[in-house]
Amino acid sequence: MYVKVNSIKTRIHYILDTPAWHDRTAVVIHGILATVILANAIAIILSTVRPIAEHHGDILTIIMNICMAVFVCEYGLRMWACTDTHNPVRMITDRVRYAFHLYLIIDLISILPIFIPFFFPQAIMIIRLFRLSSIFKLGRFTRYSESIVQLRRVIVRKKEIFAIMLFFLVFIILFSSTIMYVVEYPAQPDAFSSIPAALWWAVMTVTTVGYGDIIPVTPLGKLIAGFVTMTGVLVLALPSAIMATGFIEERERQKNVELKRKSQGIPPVLAWKLDELKEKGYITQEEYILFWYQLSGDEKKG
Repeated sequence: MYVKVNSIKTRIHYILDTPAWHDRTAVVIHGILATVILANAIAIILSTVRPIAEHHGDILTIIMNICMAVFVCEYGLRMWACTDTHNPVRMITDRVRYAFHLYLIIDLISILPIFIPFFFPQAIMIIRLFRLSSIFKLGRFTRYSESIVQLRRVIVRKKEIFAIMLFFLVFIILFSSTIMYVVEYPAQPDAFSSIPAALWWAVMTVTTVGYGDIIPVTPLGKLIAGFVTMTGVLVLALPSAIMATGFIEERERQKNVELKRKSQGIPPVLAWKLDELKEKGYITQEEYILFWYQLSGDEKKG
């Protein structure tokens, strides 16, 4: 079985969804999109400044409308090209699954101001709210940095460890706030009036922010506070070590994949497509490895 990736849909999907450093065309397209996103964000920010909005409001509106038109075209192309199957049911499920990606949800929200006036022409505040929400498209810049993409991959791969650490952190906060309420309530019932009030102190102490609006006054309370502070420092320091280890592992993995791809003569678009199919669960690990060898043999024969 061979994966065919020479369709226009696949090429468009590859260009729009691949980090820019893999393809020259993708570099240009992502550069244009980044410029449009930045221009839209600047226009939105300046439109909230009353003197600028009064004198240059029309120009800012034109800029935002042009940017919105680009966003609509981009969203339409993404949804059209996200699947290359001819099965109608599979086509619908693929597009629905793709539409629920975080970036696609942000994209959809950002283009709603164009369509809302057709259905709710008086909903000025709603239109303004959705227009301001398009500033979140700046988060798209995270896709244009290889390091940030690797950071996202590391977080996904280490999510079980981070989940355990989060659980441990929540446990420390709840436990320390309960103990501190029991210890400090008799001495200062106004400050530690309840466990939720002590919970605020625990969050500020564990995260080492320490606003100082609520502090323990009893010797035992101070001792507990010192222990909680040191525990918070240790717990918050662990993610840095995990991230560093994850970065090293991800760098090595990327290096091995690239060496394997080059040694087997597989073009980047083919390697990308295989990775995408595996991540979506369309192929198993065994099929993924088999495809690598099949594509390698096919490329050498051609």
